[in-house]
Amino acid sequence: MKVRMVKCSDVGISDCGYMAMGYDMEEVEKTMFEHVESEHRDLLATMSHEEVHDLKHRISAFLGRSCGCGHLPKP
Repeated sequence: MKVRMVKCSDVGISDCGYMAMGYDMEEVEKTMFEHVESEHRDLLATMSHEEVHDLKHRISAFLGRSCGCGHLPKP
């Protein structure tokens, strides 16, 4: 089983070193967005519904790649 991980910096939040990791992709995705909702409320408040959807997609896309290299194109 592969370890899945995603960092805030992987999805365009460069001022945070948080990393969610685990074996279940859906759980890691959920944990990551819970972190974003609790720790980056100010950022989310400035985003449109479409931008929030795009952020969730970037998290999912990065986890789907699962290489952990940190090289997903930034928005």
